[in-house]
Formats: sequence, C-alpha cells, structure tokens
Amino acid sequence: MLPNQQLQWIFHLIYDSTRIPVFYIADGSERLHSFTSVQPSMSNQTKPSRELVGHLLSIPLHQKIQLVYMNKQADTLILMPISTKEGHGRLILWPNSQRFMDNNMIDQQLDTADSHPVDHRQLISAAILAHYLMHNEALNLEQVIEDNQSVVNNKTENVLDLSLLEQRENNLYHKSYLAERKFFEQVRLGNKMKMLLYLKQFTEMNGVYGRLSKNDSLRSKKNLIISAIAIGTRAAIDGGLYSEVALTLSDTYIQQIEGVTQIDSIHPLLEDILVDFTERVEKVHRAHFSKDILLCQEYIFNHLYDDLDLDVLSNHLQISPSYLSRKFKEETGEALKIFIQKQRIEEAKNLIVFSDYQLSEIYPLLNFYDQSYFIKVFRKHTGLTPKQYRNRFVVKPSQ
Repeated sequence: MLPNQQLQWIFHLIYDSTRIPVFYIADGSERLHSFTSVQPSMSNQTKPSRELVGHLLSIPLHQKIQLVYMNKQADTLILMPISTKEGHGRLILWPNSQRFMDNNMIDQQLDTADSHPVDHRQLISAAILAHYLMHNEALNLEQVIEDNQSVVNNKTENVLDLSLLEQRENNLYHKSYLAERKFFEQVRLGNKMKMLLYLKQFTEMNGVYGRLSKNDSLRSKKNLIISAIAIGTRAAIDGGLYSEVALTLSDTYIQQIEGVTQIDSIHPLLEDILVDFTERVEKVHRAHFSKDILLCQEYIFNHLYDDLDLDVLSNHLQISPSYLSRKFKEETGEALKIFIQKQRIEEAKNLIVFSDYQLSEIYPLLNFYDQSYFIKVFRKHTGLTPKQYRNRFVVKPSQ
C-alpha cells in the first residue's frame, strides 16, 4: 500500500534533488515501491526478492534516521520509520540499490572493488531534508552522524576524516544553519523585506553552500536550489498558502531549474523564487486582515527601534486606542503588546547573532525599559536567556 500523495511528492522530490534512489515498504508488505522520477520496470530478474524485503523490514529501528550496513553486500543505506493514515512503513534511501535487486544477491558477497563508495554525509543530509519535509523538524547533521557512529566508523571513518581535512585545509565551512532558518521563517511570515535582508546576510557570511554532487558543479547547484525550493514550499504552506498552489509552484520552478544549462550564481535565482513564495504568503495574510491592522503591523515592522506604545500607533492610524487594541486582538488572535514583544525579540535574536552589539546595548535599542525585563521577555519567547542564546548560536573564531 502506498503512502498519501504528499509523502509520495516528498519522496519524488528527494530523488529529483539528490539522485539517491528512494523506496518505501509498508509493514507486512512484500513489495518495495520505488520513487525515482520514472518508475523502473522491475522484471523477474531485477525485482527485489521477498527475502531482501523481509530483511529490510526485520531490522530494528532505534533512530529517526538510521544508517544500516548490509555486511554481506558491503553497502550502506538509510532506513526511516514512517506513520501514515494507511499504516506504518519505512522510507529507504539506498544509493547502490540497483546492484542488490537480483533475487540471489542477498546471499552473495559483493566484490568491494566494484562497489560505489557512499558519501555518508550527503546521504544523511538527504535524509535530514526528507525528515524536515515530513515532520517539520530540523535535525542536526553532526548529531545524526554521532547517533549512527558505529555504522559510520565501520566503512567511512577515513572518507569523513578526509572530507573534513579538505575543508579545514581550504578554510571551507558550511554556512550557518541558524542564518538559513531565519530567511525561511520570513517566507512563512510573508515578510519580504526581512526575508531579503536575512538572505543577503546569509550570502555574505563566511562559509560555503553544501556540495550535493561530488563531480558535477552544475548538478550540485541545481540540487541546492531544488532543496531550497522544497524548504521554501513547506514554509509557504505553513504560512497559509494553499498547498496545491505551493506544490504546483514548486514543480514549475524545479522543472525550470532542471532545464537550465548554466548557473553562474545561486543567489539571484534563489532570491527570485523565495520572493515569489513570500509575496504569495503575504497576499494570503492581507486577505485575512483589515486595512487598519495591516498598516499597524507594517508600522511595527518598520519602527521596532522606536516608541510603539498604543497611543503612538493609534495616532499614526488616526483611530482610537481602545478600538485598535480590540480590533487587533479580534483579527490576529493575540494582544497588540504581545505581537510587538515577539517582533522585538526576533530583532534581538538577529542582533545577537549578526551584530557586534553587547547584550547590554541591545535592550535599550529595542525600547525595553531595563535589562531584567528584557531577559524575562526574551526567555518567555525563546526558552533561553540572551546570553544562553548567544553562546548556543554564535560561533566564535578559534584563537
């Protein structure tokens, strides 16, 4: 039994963006479903044996993303548990799967000299993307690797060490995940101005984009953009954009990217795509709010460093304070004061990570009347104190 259409779309998208073969097995099934762009025809000679399918279902799963080393086949794959309305099953990411579809391969020793080496970092990154699209939960790459350390060490310790050594020698490090998350959050909120600001900060940061194809620069760039489209699509849906519109838009952009024969820079293409998603989310938001509330929100976004008490806002909008307060709560579902707090804390998080301001300088900039109150509000909305937030997310250069 196949999972629902959205999951099938995710599975196809993972394959299209990474070229890692994707499969699904429902618990108790004897059939392995493939999610390549074009469904392969599985003849009696190439279809997976019952023994292989049974073996994949029998492996105990202890992780959300679990690396599995098939010892007799000298190969590694990823298994991920999935629960759907149709039942439980397993998502499989298997780079060398085609080699093991013969009915008798489960009992054969693979000639390791003829096998393709698996880039475990790339494989796990694809699984993290799949997990995010399915569960809206961002997993840490290094933590997933650590959780699967026994498998990683078994076959790839030297490969991983060489990759890290190459990065260190060339001073190449991945760009900040937190910075990336910030501009996708603005897609969800429909805030184009801040999305462009955070995207600009992200592109100007030290670091490199991930390498999603080892020997093909164009393919790697395409994969990066397709991955960004996938995350942007999910952010837009979470922001209120009708899912069918978002998914159709995603398909259209991916087809356009696949047709490109040269990509000099990722940034212009990515900016245009994310602007489109963000503007569409903004239009959805505008359809739900009156003109007064939209103008109020816009003024707040643009004046976070100014006085934003109720009298100032009502005078700007030329309406009574009581009407504004009541109307804002009715339309947005939260008090005006809380909305302002949230926006200022978001700005404070940005200043903590991306500016050289001391923590003691940030709270007066954002019109918090004392430091203890700022810390209290910051902890309320983030679960951390400003100092804890800086220690967690700001990477300090080594001495």
